[in-house]
Amino acid sequence: MEKIRWAPKITQARIWQLYQNDARGTVDEGLVEDVGFSLWLRCQAILMVSHHEVECPRCHQVFSLGNWSATEPDPVTCPTPDCGWQTPRQDYHLSWRHRDLIGSNALPAFQAYVDAYPRARSPQARMVCIDQLIHAFHWDLKQNLPNRSVGNNLIEGSHESVLELLDSLNSGQPSDAKRRWRETVETMVQRRRNVKS
Repeated sequence: MEKIRWAPKITQARIWQLYQNDARGTVDEGLVEDVGFSLWLRCQAILMVSHHEVECPRCHQVFSLGNWSATEPDPVTCPTPDCGWQTPRQDYHLSWRHRDLIGSNALPAFQAYVDAYPRARSPQARMVCIDQLIHAFHWDLKQNLPNRSVGNNLIEGSHESVLELLDSLNSGQPSDAKRRWRETVETMVQRRRNVKS
């Protein structure tokens, strides 16, 4: 039986090479396209899982599972006539579980990339799209604060190693977005201390 497959995360080495080339002013169009398209596929996978959608591995029809639940007895079944593909709901769940494919509060960042990347015509414009995506954050909607890098959904490695990579991409300097996040968090912490005093 055909199994559900999701686009994998990008290796840190590919991201590192892309940014090293960019820092030297070298444009490797093939690498930009490889990384950019791989990220585009990964973002599509995140959006699909987050919206309870799946692509049939047999006929490639993308369909919604509606109000999906792993405990329902009916299998996930492709709606394409004469396709016949199906899988137990538990197998669908296991296909994305623990793979950082839930977008949560960062869905706008993933959607923005899926929309913008195909319209970016030059390698430089595509590099801007890539940079904006991997330096974006999940937003805490209750406090309106950034709290987790979307890079963890996109790049292989632990949370800490991905953050180290993102910091190192800017010659050891945090990105503007990360700097604003740190300043905002520090301000919030200081306000809380002042209220308690």
